[in-house]
Amino acid sequence: MVVSSPESDVLLWRLDQVSLSWPGGVRLAGIDLDIPTGITAIMGYSGAGKTSLLNLLVGYESPDAGSIQGNQGVPDSESLNLFWVPHTMGLWPQYTVREHLSLVSPETQTQQAIINELISAFGLTEVSTKYPGQLSQGEASRLSVARALASQAKVLVMDEPLVHVDQAHWPAYWDYIRQHCESRQISLVFSTHAPELVLREAQQVICLDQGQIVYNGPVEELYCSPPTVKAASYLGPVNEVSVEGRDADSTHLARPEQVELIDDEAGPYVVQQTHFLGTMEEVRTVRQETGAGQTFYHRPAQPRLEVGKRISVRLLILYCCLWLCGGCITGEAPELSFSEITQWPVPAEGIKVPAPRSLNVGPDDELYVLDNAGRVLVYDANDQLVKQWEMPDFDVGKPEGVCLLRNGEIAVADTHYHRVVFFDKQGKVLRMLGEFGEGPSQFIYPVSVVQDPDGDIYVCEYGNHDRVQKFSETGEYLLEFGKVGTGPGEFQRPAGMIWHDGKIYVSDAINNRIQVFSDEGEFLEILGAKTGGIPLYYPYDIAIDRNTSELYIVEYGSGRITKTDLQGNILGRFGKTGMQKGEFLTPWGLTVNSKDQVFVADTGNRLIVKLIP
Repeated sequence: MVVSSPESDVLLWRLDQVSLSWPGGVRLAGIDLDIPTGITAIMGYSGAGKTSLLNLLVGYESPDAGSIQGNQGVPDSESLNLFWVPHTMGLWPQYTVREHLSLVSPETQTQQAIINELISAFGLTEVSTKYPGQLSQGEASRLSVARALASQAKVLVMDEPLVHVDQAHWPAYWDYIRQHCESRQISLVFSTHAPELVLREAQQVICLDQGQIVYNGPVEELYCSPPTVKAASYLGPVNEVSVEGRDADSTHLARPEQVELIDDEAGPYVVQQTHFLGTMEEVRTVRQETGAGQTFYHRPAQPRLEVGKRISVRLLILYCCLWLCGGCITGEAPELSFSEITQWPVPAEGIKVPAPRSLNVGPDDELYVLDNAGRVLVYDANDQLVKQWEMPDFDVGKPEGVCLLRNGEIAVADTHYHRVVFFDKQGKVLRMLGEFGEGPSQFIYPVSVVQDPDGDIYVCEYGNHDRVQKFSETGEYLLEFGKVGTGPGEFQRPAGMIWHDGKIYVSDAINNRIQVFSDEGEFLEILGAKTGGIPLYYPYDIAIDRNTSELYIVEYGSGRITKTDLQGNILGRFGKTGMQKGEFLTPWGLTVNSKDQVFVADTGNRLIVKLIP
């Protein structure tokens, strides 16, 4: 039966031992569930029970057993309390696109303005006089969502909305849905198969399997600390990593960005097969001792593991800390405040939308961007794209670091081609520095370039030969410092660098720290060691505010920015892992302009983000 008014007014629905069957079998079995206000996603494979659950919530079907308490509020004089978008879209064949919106929209002075905005926002202007039978699946899908928003209902229920919309455009439509719901305090319950959509949009997630609940709770918790492998898989690949303890081995669940697969002749696993999937690599292995197979997922810069290699698996240090002490990497710090956040994607490359990787600001606040399509993009101080060019080669892998030199040249760490490429301002190649190797003026994987006021250039690299090399402005080798390791002055994947006041600051990513050296290569300190340490999780780049000499550190692993002074005292933090505005997904780089505006390469979300104080 369906009952109104549950005990708590913060719940939309409460289900108590709800079951639903059909002649072919059980669709839902003994469901106990609270659905709060806000944005909730329902996930499950085909036949899991997603549509059945939504049908019960909107009253289209009734349960065979159990009770459903609903509290969608009392509709006001201008809007409905609930609007449903079924998986069939439920369009009316006798009405045009515009009429669909007019029929459900409350009659107010702004009605037509709202309808016009929705038609424009969902790309329906050119088909506004057409009927459903004349629309493509994508257009019909967009219309069904626009109609729901036009209703101004306080609760929206959508069964796989925008499922027929291409991947390049659905983020913009979802941005509009989110802003519409946030500005009007509208709750949304939607079903989907797409993990990236749930991570981007939902606060809560319900995972179903064969009519039963596998997980119900916060999205962030399911991603960061899933209870089981089965539950974790709803939001993408997860690794089972054995960690040796004092008494017995323990198993942890870790996402691809939280493990590293290392070439290791004594490693316990032998690579059998690899598949590079763009944002991650799938590696099928056999354990040498037992012959048992296991598949791992990790995020290398490029496909690099070969069949027959032996490897070991490392669980990143601070991720272990997160598991063992319940979140000790968070650190207490004030929230950084920004008056405005703007964001935009880099230009499309065919049907693909590339992701930004590295950022740097020029003397006139022009922004230089490297993306994973192998392009250098230049934006003016008003964030308008003014020029772009391609790297000389980019099939093997993409560049990771860009630097503006005093003489107006642009230096790019061409990571997978083992060199630094120098361009003029029009994108013409002027010269190259380096080749593959471990000697002076040779590189494995160079990732960052900086220059000091004397014109000397510093290049850091990783690849089991982690170090920083120093060159004159003309490319003459001067010195090097650092090596692979965990001790002071040693690196595990050095990434971003800055020069300031005779010192080089290096983000030592896997060791989760910032190391400081003199510009003659002498190790000076681990930043913040004297003030209790800086809790960081995979710091990937570092920038300095030229006006205040304060440091900004972007953390790939925790999706946030940490601001410190030059002594390592934490001044504030901003962001977390996620796909909504103010959140970041595996951010790769950052820079600061003369106006103290911070730019972030939000690589996982494929956006350039501008944070304005």
